Order: sequence, then structure tokens, then C-alpha cells
Amino acid sequence: MTSCKRQIPFDKESWNTINDIDYNHREFMVEDIQRNYLKSKMHYKDVVKLLGINGEYHDSTDMQLHYEIFVDYGWDIDPVETKSLIINFLPDSTYVSSGISHWKNN
Repeated sequence: MTSCKRQIPFDKESWNTINDIDYNHREFMVEDIQRNYLKSKMHYKDVVKLLGINGEYHDSTDMQLHYEIFVDYGWDIDPVETKSLIINFLPDSTYVSSGISHWKNN
């Protein structure tokens, strides 16, 4: 089974290049990152070295990195749709999982 959406190989420079107000290459690289780059037991600092630091979340038990994939503002200043890559780490800072958070205002 093949994906209907366009996919391109991960490229660090393109991943971190913002065009105007968005990262227009990220959505096409996410699948490659999840399949080929994020590995079990990978350390937090190695993920940051690979992808950069875009957003972080910490509490007493959870540590996550959040990477904006896209934000659609429609015709307003408030977002009407967002998509982010969320990378989860164990308390010892090792990679455990990743997923896509997709929110759309109805």
C-alpha cells in the first residue's frame, strides 16, 4: 500500500527552513523521520541534534519535543488547523514514541 500524499526524504536544512510563516517541507518529511531516523533508545540530545529544537514540554514524568508541521490561520489571526510531530521520551531521556497531533476547528 502506498501513501496518497507526497513524501520526500528527510533533509535537516529543509526541515529547519521557514518560508514566510511556515515550514512548508515538514509535512512531506515526517513519515521518513518516523520510519528511518527515530530509533528505540535514541537519546533526547541526539533527536535535538537531528531535528533542532522547536518546542518542548516537561513535567515530573513526561518529556516531549513538539515540531510544528503546519498552521493554517484561514482569514483570521487565530489558527483554524494545526499539525505537529510529537516526540516522547522516557524519564531517562530516551526516545519511546512519536505521533502526529492534528487539530482542526470545526
